[in-house]
Amino acid sequence: MTIPIAAHAQRRSQDSTRSAESTAEAEARLARKAAGLTVGPWELRGIEPPSGVDVSTMPMFYGFVRRGLDVRLALENGIGVWRREQSTPATGGLGGTPGETVQSWVVAQTTAVRFYPATDAGARFEPWVLGGAGLTLGIDDRETTGGGILGGSTGGSGVGIIPGFSLQGGVGTEWWFSRSLALNVGARYQWTRFFEDFGGARTYQGPAYEAGLTYKFRYR
Repeated sequence: MTIPIAAHAQRRSQDSTRSAESTAEAEARLARKAAGLTVGPWELRGIEPPSGVDVSTMPMFYGFVRRGLDVRLALENGIGVWRREQSTPATGGLGGTPGETVQSWVVAQTTAVRFYPATDAGARFEPWVLGGAGLTLGIDDRETTGGGILGGSTGGSGVGIIPGFSLQGGVGTEWWFSRSLALNVGARYQWTRFFEDFGGARTYQGPAYEAGLTYKFRYR
């Protein structure tokens, strides 16, 4: 009877250990499960508009959902949206040219790992480091207006979609001012390469500065 009893006790001990490990793993994953939204400027490097072209940009909006891998690592899926508008006015008279407006939308889907090097889940002030990559779509929306003598040239419009990919890395911090909400402030460098010319260039790169909120999912 001694051997079966000992074997049964050993199996119960192993089951208890596995259960404890599973519980700890689940708690760590839930502690990092969150979603958020940030907004801020993307300052492009190395792209200069042609002479006589008016340029305006929209801030980059970045939304993400993440789940914990352990108490210091989280896997994040996010989408960033940014727009640049370039426009040239139509000119009249003999030899006039039509005006054109080009709205270039960059929609970048990224999968990233967010690492918290100094804190476990639950700290109020949490510095982070992030790195990731993903597919990107460039949406070119062009509209041409009449020009030439008396604006007689015909106008037109069209939308083109150019695929590409993006790499990004960044640093920042989250300050949890409540159990579920944090102020998220950071900076990341995004490098995007399109497979064809998009809005006058193939490579878009530069630092993006962001601020927003993170919401931590809670289950009790």
